[in-house]
Amino acid sequence: MKNKTESNWKKVIDNLLIYNLYILIVGSIFLGISFTLSVNGNSDLYKIFQKLWYPLFIPSLSLFFTAILVEAIVNKLENQNKK
Repeated sequence: MKNKTESNWKKVIDNLLIYNLYILIVGSIFLGISFTLSVNGNSDLYKIFQKLWYPLFIPSLSLFFTAILVEAIVNKLENQNKK
């Protein structure tokens, strides 16, 4: 029964991280487009990206890299317990 509960939590967290990854991919495409338009003289999209940077993209990046770090630590601990 415990494995099923862990499995459900893992699925929820994995889905959250997948949505987070989509936010980061869309954000990087948005940054590329807005930067290109800004170089060509239209900086409106770049200003919108700057307004979204702290409330949306910084937390997404933090969550993404924290999840990677926690996953690496958990995998290392599991490998040490198996040996």
